[in-house]
Amino acid sequence: MRRIPTPSSIVAVSLLALFSVGAFRAKAQVVEINTGTPNTPLYAVGPIYVSSTLFYRYSRFAYLYTQAELAAAGIVPGTVILSTGWMKSTANSATGPAVFSIYMKNSNVTDYSLASETWANLSAGAVQVYTNPAQSIPDASTPNYIDFTLTSPFTYTGGSLEILTEWDISAAPAPIATGAFEWVNTTVADRIYASGNTSLPATLSSTTNNVDMNDRRPVIQLTVEAPTSVVDELAAGISLWPNPTDRFVTISNSSGTPIERVEVINALGRVVMTDRPNSAAASHQLDLEQLAAGHYLFGLYAGTGRVLKRVTLK
Repeated sequence: MRRIPTPSSIVAVSLLALFSVGAFRAKAQVVEINTGTPNTPLYAVGPIYVSSTLFYRYSRFAYLYTQAELAAAGIVPGTVILSTGWMKSTANSATGPAVFSIYMKNSNVTDYSLASETWANLSAGAVQVYTNPAQSIPDASTPNYIDFTLTSPFTYTGGSLEILTEWDISAAPAPIATGAFEWVNTTVADRIYASGNTSLPATLSSTTNNVDMNDRRPVIQLTVEAPTSVVDELAAGISLWPNPTDRFVTISNSSGTPIERVEVINALGRVVMTDRPNSAAASHQLDLEQLAAGHYLFGLYAGTGRVLKRVTLK
């Protein structure tokens, strides 16, 4: 079945062109992105807005990380993000309950230079990778990170990475926290939009969040599963054909290690299909009829390893 490429599939082509068609063995590691000049801790930079007045119960933040920043931290196309964390300099805490969510998206945005931007535009195409309807925040402070293990690991496909957070502590009794959350941050131009308010803000500013926070972005820690260029026996024994394909893909496995799970990942980093092959079979066929034309990554899990292969759907 032939398909007419959609706008999303055109984006997929441009983003996934950054991927090698080779296979990779993944390793987990922790990386920190602290680009820029260290600045004094500040509550207004997020990812959660809690000032000394404890007045605003809602906040939204958006952070931009360029391809150069990610590459400097060792994050390359095909990297899977497993958790994210931010460093709070104060030992204050919040028992909640609060609703805290994290969103991520691959994008071609290179700066946040507008004076303001709507949450609708910023969150368009983003994937919710974490949400907790009963979130509490511990009293951890510098040098400890508060980490959030993603409920949906996110695959970085190249270009820029945008990370968005949303906080709602409206259901908690006063006082909502033991004091202000001051976040460790650096000065780096055009990398933040933010707003704290008495309701979920619809528009975020790049310069002011009740105080000046222009060009200040919190330091972030990511736990990632980074691909390496080591092609092992597992990768060498797995092939996908035909490629390109117009519907069906056959996975052939001569490695001797059964494939336990298959994930099909689109250019936005979303897992759009999962499958569990018969582990005893040497080949397995997937039907991609429900997917739009474009490039996809196949994550093939076998034993303790993961192999990535690129497939083009016509």
